[in-house]
Amino acid sequence: MTQERDLPVVLDLARLEELAKGALVLAAGAEQSSHRASLEWARAAIGEHGPVPLLDTAALGAERLCVTVSLLGSSAALAEHLPTGEEPRRAVQALERHLGRAADAVVALNTAAENALLSVVTAASCGLPLVDGDGCGRVLPLLEQTTFTIAGIDVAPVALATPAGDVVVVEAAVSRVEELVRPLVLAAGGWAVAACYPMDGERLATAAVPGTVSRALAAGRAQGDPFAPWQPRPRRLGTGRITAVEHPASPGPDTVGRAGLPSRPTSVVVSETEGLHRRFRLEAHNEVLLVLADGAPVAAAPDQILMLSVADQRVLDVERAVAGIEVEIVVIPAAPAWHSQQGRRLAAAGGLVLLGPGGDEESRGPEEAPW
Repeated sequence: MTQERDLPVVLDLARLEELAKGALVLAAGAEQSSHRASLEWARAAIGEHGPVPLLDTAALGAERLCVTVSLLGSSAALAEHLPTGEEPRRAVQALERHLGRAADAVVALNTAAENALLSVVTAASCGLPLVDGDGCGRVLPLLEQTTFTIAGIDVAPVALATPAGDVVVVEAAVSRVEELVRPLVLAAGGWAVAACYPMDGERLATAAVPGTVSRALAAGRAQGDPFAPWQPRPRRLGTGRITAVEHPASPGPDTVGRAGLPSRPTSVVVSETEGLHRRFRLEAHNEVLLVLADGAPVAAAPDQILMLSVADQRVLDVERAVAGIEVEIVVIPAAPAWHSQQGRRLAAAGGLVLLGPGGDEESRGPEEAPW
């Protein structure tokens, strides 16, 4: 991860614009309307409460409490049912009441799209600093799919605040949280703010993926290639033209009624226009899960696989892929924790295709729609 030594001490309105742009790099499928709404929300929060201090992941220490925040549900629902502005503060306060102690900092579940901006809103409205890191280093479908879980930190208690004014605290085993929270979010109108994964600063320092906020800021400032300032550098598989986008004849029974992006399996075929002139096949369900080059696997989750439009250097969502678009296939290495045995098992729980050491596909969990 990029760790900029000239990291701004605070996130002000100017840095917020950089963050908003850079946070889209990992957010294939982001709804533009909800991203704009979240940016306006963050602008208003900073305008009212002032800039947000940014802290290194190791800055808190064992005596201070950090709370994780995330948008749950559909980003499209956020654009339709706009926030009141009080949801993040109400979620954090509910978790504080449940724990019997005040939070000292906020950390994002992930720093992609609306979640990156929501963490700024939460920190500003609660008068707390924001940690320069997150619990994923990328985007994964399920609430418990985090490096925090890998480190043995419980997601619960989870405090939910909805735009309708509801506040619910869920205390349950990790295996039960997802199935309990999901229907609550649907009943609340499709989205809610969650405060979860409470932990002290010492545990945060060892469990978080560091530098993800500064990485997004660097991507937002970059001219042209958004990955230029990143370390470790993403792997570039090749550049080519999309020649086919294939779907099954009808959605399978496991995808009917779900809000995944895309809601059914999709294959994108890219013919390389330079170099070895290979034929890439990208297999996607909610995100690109596997890349084959002339039939041989060359990349797979948990690394994040993106198509970058050659025309504007923006991430191209699978649902917007059409024949004729020229793209570059880029692979962003997942944080080391995801390549541990426990990390790979946890990543597979959301239906990601994983390749074993020999290149064979590992077992998959049930396919789930993303938050």
